[in-house]
This record gives sequence, structure tokens and C-alpha cells, in this order.
Amino acid sequence: MKKLFFLLIIATVLASCSGTKDEYSLKGTITGVDTGMVYLQRYDIDQWINVDSVRLDKGQFTFKGKIGLPEMWHLSIPEKQVFVPVFVENARIKLEIYPDSLDKSTVTGSGSHTIYQQYVTINESINKRMEEVYKEWKKAREINDSATMKVTDSLSNELDLELKKQLVTFAKSNNKTVVSPYLIMRNSWQFELEDLQDIMAVMDTSLNGSQYMKTLNKRIEILKSVAVGQIAPDFTLNDTTGTPVPLSRFKGEVVLVDFWASWCGPCRAENPNVVKAFQMYKSSGFTILGCSFDQNREKWLKAIKDDKLTWTHVSDLKGWGNAAGKLYGINSIPANVLLDRDMKIIARNLRGEDLLKKLGELMGPPASAKKTTKKR
Repeated sequence: MKKLFFLLIIATVLASCSGTKDEYSLKGTITGVDTGMVYLQRYDIDQWINVDSVRLDKGQFTFKGKIGLPEMWHLSIPEKQVFVPVFVENARIKLEIYPDSLDKSTVTGSGSHTIYQQYVTINESINKRMEEVYKEWKKAREINDSATMKVTDSLSNELDLELKKQLVTFAKSNNKTVVSPYLIMRNSWQFELEDLQDIMAVMDTSLNGSQYMKTLNKRIEILKSVAVGQIAPDFTLNDTTGTPVPLSRFKGEVVLVDFWASWCGPCRAENPNVVKAFQMYKSSGFTILGCSFDQNREKWLKAIKDDKLTWTHVSDLKGWGNAAGKLYGINSIPANVLLDRDMKIIARNLRGEDLLKKLGELMGPPASAKKTTKKR
């Protein structure tokens, strides 16, 4: 009888331990907020989904559930406009949230979140420098100081490259945690096809079931379909009058598919270079199809007029949900794709003088230069 009783105790303990391993428990305290709702949310396909919600009890809350591989979720407290990231995994996780000083908030008990926080800490100094550079650039723009703007743009690009290198090093050094594919996915706009393939090749196979790995593999397939040498996937969007315009309509011309938006500062800064290229080579069979990530029709049309963009423009006015942007894997703008007369992709993301140089290689001197030479 004693033996049976002892075995029952062991079974109970093991069952208890097993339950802890197979579920998560998020217990938290929100300083200075006694009542209200707390929402546990995750992001999925362009929208936030409520996983669970509870009412605060004297500033405390508890969420319980089960999850497969760890995922980055968020705690949302609408009344305080607070949004707190937390890597959820099957463990006992504790949170202390300070709505008025979020940088003091803590998450303990989640091994994945600890690794994520290590990455955040590594980048603190660079991110701080990025903020300083942006302030300098913004101030220079207000007084139209183009020289300072150019310098700060260059500094910003250098810092972006440094952040990219640190991310790649971190991801490869932590290739068995889901945190790495999450960070790569979140910053996928920085990576070309070869970069992503190189990183994914060293990720541990235990992560293959993660939604982040699946998303990155899907992105790799998209980038393969729009790589240099591929025939450009066709799409149709409405122009400024509401008339459907297919990309294939421009077959027989050299086409720059230009992804931009009226609200995008770098896009507007690049527009004079695009206008220059168009004016120089439009008589030689070069044209542009502007594809806007705008949502506001009036602002889109105003930007076209203000920047003197006298070529065909299309948009579905869905912002980042732009159908052509998704088809071409566009995660940041400005972006562009250059097509030859047979609709084959021959270059991507050409800026300034690089665009003019490439057009010169393809089409020779611009028509105006040819006329000047002939007169002499």
C-alpha cells in the first residue's frame, strides 16, 4: 500500500511538471493602473489578432495557454496606449510593466525573450546614434541645408550597414533559437536573395516549423521569381483615372517600375533623379511606370503634380498591401526594377547616377546629346 501511495505521488508530480512544460503562464503587474483590459496579441498577415484578454485585478493579470515554438507576441493596454513585446513560450513568465517608463519594464522566465533582449542591448549604441543623425538631417531639411543632408544621409547608410552586419553575426551565432529568424524576418527589407539564402542555410532544422522560417522561405521564393534574369511577373493596377493598366502594355520599351509613395521622404528626394533620367531617355524608348504605396488618392495625385512626374502612374491605394509590391517582394521604398524590351529584369534598385549609367549602357547617349553631336 505504501509503495502504491508513493507511486501515485510521483505520478502526480510528473504530471504537474509535464503540464508546466506544455503551457505558458504570463503573470504581470502594471504599476499605476488598477483596472481596465489587457490584450494578448500576435501579428498575422497584415493584421493584429487577439489571442486572449483579461480584466486587470488591482493592477495584476494572468494569461495561460499552450504554444508550439516560441513566438513574439505583444501585451496591449489601450487605456494607457501601451504596447509591450514579449517572446511567449511554454514557461512561467513574469512581467513588470511601467506604463510611464516602458524602458524600465522587465520580462523574466522566457529564455527566448532573454536572448531577444541581448540583441536589443547590443544595438543600443548604434540606435542612439541613428536617432542623433536623424535629428541632424531633419534640422538640415528645415533650413534647406543640402550639404548637411547629404552628409547625414551617408552616415545613416553606414549605420544601417553596421546594424545589418551585427544582425547577421547574431543570427548565425544563435542559430538554434527562433529569435534569429524572427529578427531576420523583421529586418528582411535589408537583405537581398543571396543574403537570405546564406543566413537560412545555417539555421537549425529544429526551427523549420516556426512561422518566421516559413515566412522567410516564402520571401526567398518571391525574390527568386523577380531576380535579375527573370521575366517580370505581370500585374494590372488602375491609373490615376481609374483605368486598368497592365505592366505587359509596355513590352517593347525599356521600363523602370518605380515603387514609391507621396509620404516617403527618400522617395521624394530621389524623384528629381528619376525625372532627369526620363527626360534624357524618353525619346529613345525608355519609360517609367510609377507604382504608388499611397492610401490617400489626393495626396498621391498632388505629389505627382508637385514633383513633375509626367509618366504613367498606378496604385490600388492599399499602402503596404499594394498587390504589385507583394508580387515583387517590396518591403521598403524607394525601390525599382528595370526591364528590357522583352520584359526581362536586368537590374534592381538603381539610384541617381547608377540609373543614368545603366540606361547609357543599354541605349547609348541620350537623344539630346546625339543631336548636339550631329550639328557639330
